[in-house]
Amino acid sequence: MSKPFTIAPILPNPPGFLGTCAAEPISMLRPLLGMRATCGFPSPAEDHMVDELDLSKLCITNPNATIFVEADSGASMIDFGIFPGDKLIIDRSINAKHGDIAMVLWDGGYMIKKLSIRASRVQLISGSPDNPPILVHPEAEFSVIGVVTWSFKKQFRR
Repeated sequence: MSKPFTIAPILPNPPGFLGTCAAEPISMLRPLLGMRATCGFPSPAEDHMVDELDLSKLCITNPNATIFVEADSGASMIDFGIFPGDKLIIDRSINAKHGDIAMVLWDGGYMIKKLSIRASRVQLISGSPDNPPILVHPEAEFSVIGVVTWSFKKQFRR
């Protein structure tokens, strides 16, 4: 019988990360227009009310379990909307489930992959047809670091 995958423990100051985090993220309210910006033809009837948006509250549910990572230069997750250089928010307190995109530790390296979990069989799925699924063998070093909750990409003069 194969062993179930593990979720890496949440460390107060994980190795490789500098410093500790605050229990509550710093609030940084910025104006949020009360309308959506169309990517097609604009509507003349849009409401221009201004509200506020706090990215910390929108993107970080559990500050003590949240880490950030930058996607590497590989293109294996492009079909899932993750491009090289994107900044990812990882929540280590979420129990990973089938279909989640997660940061995993597999055979000594960190990876971002979509999880396919069926009974005790775990596969790491790439968002590119050029990369076949990786079957995680029961004896392999494998743990889920956390679930990717948000990704950000720079648009200005990329």
